[in-house]
Amino acid sequence: MSSASLMLTDRGLAFSEPAALGAEGSTKTLAALSLGGSLVFVSGAVVAVALAAIGRNMHLSPLELQWVMNAELLPLAALTLVAGAVGDRFGRKRIFLGGIALYGLGVAAIGFAPSFAPLIVGRFLQGSGEALILPNGLSVLGQAFPADKKAGAVGIWSAAAAVASGGAPAIAGMLLEHGSWRMTFLMLLPAAVGALAVGTVWIPKDSPTGRARVGVAGAVFSAVGLGALGAGLTSLTNDSGLSLGVLLTLVVGLSGLAGLIVSQRRLGDAAMLPPSLFTSRSVIGANLFTVLLYAPFTVVLTLIPFVMIRGAHLPTLAAGLAFIPMQVLITIVSPLAGVLCRQFGRRLPLFSGSAIAALGCAMALRIGPNATYWADIFPAIVLQALGMGLAIAPLTTLVLTSVEPDRAGTASGVNSAVSRAGSLFAISLLGGVLQQGGPELFSGFHIAMAVAAVACVLATLAVFIIESGPHVDFIPRD
Repeated sequence: MSSASLMLTDRGLAFSEPAALGAEGSTKTLAALSLGGSLVFVSGAVVAVALAAIGRNMHLSPLELQWVMNAELLPLAALTLVAGAVGDRFGRKRIFLGGIALYGLGVAAIGFAPSFAPLIVGRFLQGSGEALILPNGLSVLGQAFPADKKAGAVGIWSAAAAVASGGAPAIAGMLLEHGSWRMTFLMLLPAAVGALAVGTVWIPKDSPTGRARVGVAGAVFSAVGLGALGAGLTSLTNDSGLSLGVLLTLVVGLSGLAGLIVSQRRLGDAAMLPPSLFTSRSVIGANLFTVLLYAPFTVVLTLIPFVMIRGAHLPTLAAGLAFIPMQVLITIVSPLAGVLCRQFGRRLPLFSGSAIAALGCAMALRIGPNATYWADIFPAIVLQALGMGLAIAPLTTLVLTSVEPDRAGTASGVNSAVSRAGSLFAISLLGGVLQQGGPELFSGFHIAMAVAAVACVLATLAVFIIESGPHVDFIPRD
């Protein structure tokens, strides 16, 4: 997934965190947190470019290719919320560094995986590490800098991750042209080791509360529900049909999510998903909007490099470079969306962004076996970038300003988890596309793009669930 759009959603966690007493911040702390945070956004960008090569080299089926993606997204969606509570209980620096170590183990396991099973284990470890890194790193960032320096620190953190994840696919493309897909993951290992070293030295110690409640039951129900639903949907799109096994898997998934809802209602405001949070129309509308926009966006980011390489037979380096304009445009357009927020309120930038993203999906229908980058692929990427740039940053502001200040961190964490869940289910539905090759690939690709466009249109309708509200500042302040 695009780091630029994800960062705009996730960085609300830092803005919602009150600065620690006497916080001054430091360049070294910011550098360590930026390096560690960049790891989260680099891996998704790399695997999108390497996916076709992984499948070809390891002779993977479409079902297995989907799990190469989902094995990372599942722990990210299921564990992001509970990871923050784990950091509160045991120390955010400790859990942040533990996440980096877990990420490094995952990268090593992927790079040396002899078969599919170890590859998936490595991807799961990588995703689990990312789930620990992100909320705890952003909480440390929010606490380390006072109000007058926080926006600048978060901006530098975002820029560092954007540069890293923009350059990583290009490097991965070059490595794929002249070497193995394994090197595209192993190149992340030195970065993980460096992040662990500088984080240990440069991030200040914090004091764990020791009494923070860790929602283990919620995390288990979430993982079972998302995992089983993802597995069931994946099987459905791989010509399995609605067999007894698939039906039972879907029932287990729905039961897991039902158990999550029941367990969270019993805990009340102490839950990781407080029921009272969802009494707000704006919170419900924002999260529905997030699912409907991020799911098709994930489809675009996954399938376009795949069809460039496997269908149009463009160089892997071109696929690695394809989304750099998107990173740049989202970074440029996002601050401009603040003008719309201040002048016209919450709804207009969200409506406009999702409508333009729908046009981007429709434009992708032009991509065929003889596609060229500038004539056929670039226009779709530009429209997606404009749409996401207009919508996602104002969405962060909406989430933070729709709840009481003491709930802002929880609301932002929920929205981040929802975006990952939407991506997980989107990947689970791509089996019918990934099992094709050559010119036949494009019929499935075009159906996927048409469905993605419809989802973006539904996102424009979800905007009207959100309360019109006051005109708000674009970047939240302490």
